[in-house]
Amino acid sequence: MPILAHMSWTVILEDENKHPIASLSEEFRTGVNLDNEAFRMLRYLDPYGNTTFNRLQQQELLTDLRLLRELEPRPVVDELITLLTQSQEQVHTYVCFYGD
Repeated sequence: MPILAHMSWTVILEDENKHPIASLSEEFRTGVNLDNEAFRMLRYLDPYGNTTFNRLQQQELLTDLRLLRELEPRPVVDELITLLTQSQEQVHTYVCFYGD
């Protein structure tokens, strides 16, 4: 199922008990087709459910976001990179994408 551009996600950095630590200022959406082999993690975002990335997956996700920033430079992508970097600096945190 291709991830379509009209899909959006609320993105929250959470602790191990699902308590929010930080979130994006707006929903994450993109005009770029994420269903592409170039995106090793973004292509697995569930547009209708929740997707959680743990600490081990976040480095690959950062690589995907840097590629996305090159293709579609937007402040929300920079915010998401900052959120992931914050998660990398803390233990027991997860970046959660909540779909429609």
